[in-house]
Parts: sequence; structure tokens; C-alpha cells
Amino acid sequence: MIDKYTNSKMATSSSMDLEIDCIIKLGGSAVTFKEKFETPNMEAIRQAAILIAKIKKKCIIVHGAGSFGHFQAKEYGVAKGWNGQADIDLVRKGFAITRVSVLKLNQLIVEELVNHGLPAVSYSCIGSWQTDNRKVLKSDVDSISSLIEAGFIPVINGDCMLDRSLGCTILSGDTIIEELAEKLKPKRVIFLTDVAGIFDKSPEEKGAILLSRVMVSASGELQTSIATSTLTHDVTGGVAKKLQTAQAIVTKSMGRTPVIVCKLDSKDAELVCCCGNEDYIGTLICLSPTS
Repeated sequence: MIDKYTNSKMATSSSMDLEIDCIIKLGGSAVTFKEKFETPNMEAIRQAAILIAKIKKKCIIVHGAGSFGHFQAKEYGVAKGWNGQADIDLVRKGFAITRVSVLKLNQLIVEELVNHGLPAVSYSCIGSWQTDNRKVLKSDVDSISSLIEAGFIPVINGDCMLDRSLGCTILSGDTIIEELAEKLKPKRVIFLTDVAGIFDKSPEEKGAILLSRVMVSASGELQTSIATSTLTHDVTGGVAKKLQTAQAIVTKSMGRTPVIVCKLDSKDAELVCCCGNEDYIGTLICLSPTS
């Protein structure tokens, strides 16, 4: 008889043998109008579906919440958790309301992917993942691997999460990607956003320069100066969090998993996602050659 420990080892080995081509993050700013309450960008979602339909290898889709969920999470203090809060029931209410909002967007994205002939299925982290003071304590990568092995495309969103120390918190899509990249070792991670890549300062500022490469040292330090800003209702960290995620992925993989940031609705996105082409406009975040 095969014991539970052996089963666990087999599942882990299976996950690592999947040969995931890419993990794609659909940015909340790209698939929604982020400053307009619960307003999807249906044209961008359609373009994402057209693009993903062209990918012939195994991939995972993770999407941000954008204008879905962030407003509610901030209003009810969900990211801070209910432990130590004066009105725990109010935070629990906010937890539920935030999830309802985020799942609306997830449904729209999954439905559009299915309408384009893709076997896309929604996967929720709640209940099977757990955090402790916002750090991932337990994940369920094997269930995601099983979906991929069965021929499906998992579509995952940042979500409300039970947290051992805080009671609850928000598990961002970027944190999910970091965990998946470490366990599944994809060939690359691609962030599709509403702008061409990472700039040296906000792209809305005059004189902002698109960075074609951002180097990360072996110790995980950025070797490029970048100024970042976050919208007031964004509870998951904005651009700064994405950079932290990219740094962690590049460092933990010792440079084997590069991170690419480019514009969703562009020819460059197709070059990166479908062809692995290096001749694109965007930002490559990779390990410094001197590391």
C-alpha cells in the first residue's frame, strides 16, 4: 500500500514535471477601469482571451481585482484582519462583500475565455490556502497541477484569505504567482498591464523612461532606480508589490524564470506569450550577469 507520505512526494514530483510554459498575470489596471467602481474593461478582457487562445502550451492565468474588491476591502479593513478590531462582525461582512465583488470579475474573465474555445476553469484559494501575518503558510499547488494535467487552464484571482495571526487578510495575485513560480518552475512569468512595461517613474510623469531591462542581484536587490506609486484604494501594494514579486521569482529560481512586463493590448504581448520572442517592447526583469 502507498502511504500518505509517498502520495505527497508523488504529487510534488508530478507538479514539477508539468513543464509549465508561462504564468500570465492580467493586471487589474488592464482588465478594469481601476478608478471606476466595479467597471470591467470588456475590450481588454476580450483581447486577453484572443491572445491566450493562441498559446499552445500549458499556462496558468492569474488576474488582479482592479476596481472589483479593492474599494470594499479598504472600506472594511479586510487586509488588516479582524483580530484586534472593535467590530469583528463588520470585518467579516466586508470579507464576504469583497469576495462577491472579486468573483464577479473572475466570472467575466472565465466566461470570455470559454467563449473563445478555451477550457478555462475558476480556481479559488480560499479554504485550501492559508497565510500567517500575510505570508503564505499553506498552498494547494497540487490541485492546480491536477487541473492542468487534466487539460484545463486554471484562472485564479487575488482573494480574501483566512490568516492565522490576523484572522483574515487579502492574498494578492502577485503573492499567488510567487508561490506558483517557486513550486511549478515555469519558463517565464508575464505581467500584462495597461502600460508598456516598467518605467523609471510613473509613466504619467513627464520624461518617464521605459526600462527595457531591470537587473536583480543574486541577493534579491534591485540594481535599477525606480520610483513607484500606489492608488489610494489599492490594498495589495501596486507597482511596488509587483517588483517585489518579480525580484523574488528571479532570485529564487536563480535566474531560470525571468519576469516580463508588457502591454496587454499590443503585438508585444503576443510575441512574448506565444513565441517567447525577445524582440518586443516591454521590460525584462532578470538576474544580473555579474551575480
